[in-house]
Amino acid sequence: MYTANPAPPRVSALRDYPYDELDDLLYDWALWERDSDSGVRGYRCANQLCGDARGSRQWQTTTEILERDVSAWQMQQIQVSVDELSSTHQLAIRVEAMNREGVRVWRNGRAPFRQRELYAEAKELVRPILIRRGVEIEC
Repeated sequence: MYTANPAPPRVSALRDYPYDELDDLLYDWALWERDSDSGVRGYRCANQLCGDARGSRQWQTTTEILERDVSAWQMQQIQVSVDELSSTHQLAIRVEAMNREGVRVWRNGRAPFRQRELYAEAKELVRPILIRRGVEIEC
């Protein structure tokens, strides 16, 4: 799998859960969704006065520019793919990502005792959608 910014391995918040490359992609997407200007909920994450200002790319190498562009494309495709899932499966992905990021205190309010199963189902449902959209999952 190609990722623009390889991340160190993260332990799943779900004990004894088989961790794979799709987990890493979904985690990266969750961070991107929260921190980016992805248009989620119709609000921009930047000040309107300087929101469209961009730094010069003249000091970046071609590889750095391409990696950033590939990563942005991947995250957009993952966003669209996750949007095709049911709200219960979307929540399972987000809860797992939040628990992986820090303290494992987040719970799935819709199915508190089925988080493990719902997350596994969500991964199985989103995998063919991502493949159809051209996102490389396997190494």
